[in-house]
Amino acid sequence: MLKETVQVRCIRATLVGSSMLLSHTAVQAAPPTGDTPAAQADPQQVVVTGSRFGSRMVTEAATPIDVIPATEIARGGQLQLQQSLRTLVPSFNVSAPATTGALDFTSSPALRGLGPGELLLLVNGKRRHSTGMLNTSNVLGRGDVGYDFSAIPTAALGRVEVLRDGASAQYGADAIAGVINLVLDRSLGASASVMTGMNTHGDGGMGEFSGAVGVPWGDDGVIRTSLRWQKKHASNRAAPDTRQQYFGASGTGPRPLSGNYGSGTGLTPSSGTLDPREATIDRNLFVLGEAPMDSWSMFVNAERGLGQGLQFYAFGGASRVDGDTPGFYRRAGQDEVVRAIYPDGFRPSFGARLDNASLTAGLRGEAFASFAWDLSSSYGVSRIDQTVANSNNVSYGAASPTAAYTGGTRFAQWTNNLDVTREFAMAGGAPLKLAMGIEYRKEYFERVAGDPDSYLNGNVPILNGPNAGRPAIPGMQPTPGVTPQDALNQQRHSGAAYAELQRQLTERWLLGGTLRYEHFSDFGPSRTFKLASRYRLSDAWALRGSWSSGFRAPNLAQSFSSSSNTTFTLGNPVTSRLLPVDSPIAALLGASALRPERSHDLSLGAVYTGAALMVALDAYQIAINDRIALSSAFQDTRISALLAANGYPGVGAVSYMTNAIDTTTRGIDVTASYRLRLGALGNLLVSAAANHNTTDIDHVAPTPAPLAALGITTPLYDLTQQVRLTDASPRNKFVLGLQWKRNAWTVNFNNTHYGEVAVLQFANANPAQVAALTPGYQVALRPTVPGSANAQIIQYFDAKTVSDLNLSYQLGQAALTVGSNNLFDVYPDRNIASSAATVAAGTNGADNAGTIPYPLISPFGYTGRTIYAKLDYRF
Repeated sequence: MLKETVQVRCIRATLVGSSMLLSHTAVQAAPPTGDTPAAQADPQQVVVTGSRFGSRMVTEAATPIDVIPATEIARGGQLQLQQSLRTLVPSFNVSAPATTGALDFTSSPALRGLGPGELLLLVNGKRRHSTGMLNTSNVLGRGDVGYDFSAIPTAALGRVEVLRDGASAQYGADAIAGVINLVLDRSLGASASVMTGMNTHGDGGMGEFSGAVGVPWGDDGVIRTSLRWQKKHASNRAAPDTRQQYFGASGTGPRPLSGNYGSGTGLTPSSGTLDPREATIDRNLFVLGEAPMDSWSMFVNAERGLGQGLQFYAFGGASRVDGDTPGFYRRAGQDEVVRAIYPDGFRPSFGARLDNASLTAGLRGEAFASFAWDLSSSYGVSRIDQTVANSNNVSYGAASPTAAYTGGTRFAQWTNNLDVTREFAMAGGAPLKLAMGIEYRKEYFERVAGDPDSYLNGNVPILNGPNAGRPAIPGMQPTPGVTPQDALNQQRHSGAAYAELQRQLTERWLLGGTLRYEHFSDFGPSRTFKLASRYRLSDAWALRGSWSSGFRAPNLAQSFSSSSNTTFTLGNPVTSRLLPVDSPIAALLGASALRPERSHDLSLGAVYTGAALMVALDAYQIAINDRIALSSAFQDTRISALLAANGYPGVGAVSYMTNAIDTTTRGIDVTASYRLRLGALGNLLVSAAANHNTTDIDHVAPTPAPLAALGITTPLYDLTQQVRLTDASPRNKFVLGLQWKRNAWTVNFNNTHYGEVAVLQFANANPAQVAALTPGYQVALRPTVPGSANAQIIQYFDAKTVSDLNLSYQLGQAALTVGSNNLFDVYPDRNIASSAATVAAGTNGADNAGTIPYPLISPFGYTGRTIYAKLDYRF
């Protein structure tokens, strides 16, 4: 039974009480609302993000904002919000990780070419909590912490506002790239929706049911409750594993496995004579695709007038995701397998449970010394627990358990805000608008230890095979659980104050500025600013721009996460450690205290608004100093000797979080829409958006001095990490959407063009290996060390265009939609493949010996075409 935190229980009890109250309230029907045009399509759309002085239209904002109505998000047939945003917001990208445990179900989005840590998520303008899971996988967002977008049902949303501009001075730390504000629906009436779909390759089936009801609360209030249930089946695009699975035979006994492509099927040499079982084993052993999951979520949004200008509001919800992700297959002849339990090997399964709960409550008023005010308190909790099944702890021998709880994380955030606004009359012009506010926030981070069986060394040696009698690897495969030494409980607090002024200096010129002071208990003070302006050249044309500074304090998970993994080298245990920077071991290797990121953001743009055409162009530059990243993995016998001499034997590899680099990101966003009336043939809306961005690494911290003194030249942030940062997200992205409407019919045809991406596939290939690996692939070569004949191989994956099509028919209060995502079944280019030629040169390819054909950094996934049908009904 999973342990339950006090905070989760308290919030869940509050939400259950709210739902019980709602169940006794009569439902009042409301007429269905009309359809809303696509994102960036309507210049008259009203937004609240980016300003403390009430709502304004998109084209009147001094900074670029995308507005995506909930109807547009729901139409696309995507289960996850971030997948919809990927095709609707030009500079928003998110990858589709696999085999990463709980990280398969949390997103690492990138806005304007930056990472998840530089993006702030709000709900109704209030800061949303993140997860407590540090991304240590080799995917987008490595070394960062993301959000659980699945916690809020789409049915709860009225719209999504994306501010593509630095906003730390307005909203606080983290908003370096921009802000996503989830604006909750507050309408009356009820609706229900059911969707089903599957991949046309015969897997990946999905289903969703959602419903919402808004009921009156008093004379002027509303309580709206939204529910959602989702189920997703697994998809798989892995290839058969042709490697040797069982020990080979020879005159002297069993032989170790060959790990080469084709060594079990006769394509390449085997180790010894092949076991007869090689001819009969089902070689479809690996999984590459979307992980199966079940989830539910509930959200409540309520507000009510209390008289005398007072208004009470509250919103919050709870969610759960239960998912399973596959690990890499352990072949029968590997030392990681207890063959008495798994004679044919095994594929471990990671179980992940993600729980979220949140509650915000506040009061608004307009009569305090002529100030309008808003007082609120928000509390949110993320809880992640992980298990492993179909596995073993080899050091327990035949008595090994096959499943265990491996540990988890807890992250809680309590945020309190008081915001006030007032207008001051000015002679001869518009009033001066003033906004001020204070914030107090506490954050809690806990890392929970796993079951002892998940990490202990049972001291039973390897039972059989060529290495029989040697020490066995301790801990459950593939990754031992969190040890009590790695478990911890940390917290911090911060306080902030800001002041913002805005005035329409002339009929044409709007100018605003913000100053913010913020102080963290662990990182001290920061001061940020923002200046923003808009100048109307004519009724159709306007210029806009902003200049701001940004601040990001390291997440608690970045400061304190740690983990251990033990392998054996020449029969001796070797531990690989991810260490917090305050660890004595990390200090010996040159780690220093983390510092906050600091940034400067410059944005300049132009907007054209005509009767039928709207175009916006915004160029930006974001310079970040002391960017937080996960270091290279330092592994060398000289490092092990240094640590052993200082009382830390058996440590073979170490990595830690660090302020490794300074970067500059430059880019341009273009959005446009055109409305064409076709008379009796209906109306056509054309929406277009584009983003181009590049990230340059201006400075990389040198090899830490204690390592350089040993003669080690591994940089603090190696080329693998650098390429992931600069090229794992597409530098170019274009979106073209066509929406045709006639009477009850609506057709949407959206096309998203993703530019090329890249990843470092080999860090040290000799000339013969380069010659065998690279023909037919787009690659760039970098010397392993200056003057070396060996090369690091960067593989580039071509740009691709993915098209989505759906058709809707409105019949009274019901709407039926059928559609297809990735209509033309587009796949990314393949990883550099293993072949007999590469094996002859002494290496496999970049496809895990032939089993993983597609890159995990693909910006649109690797599962191909899906089809779906959806029925919506408004009561």
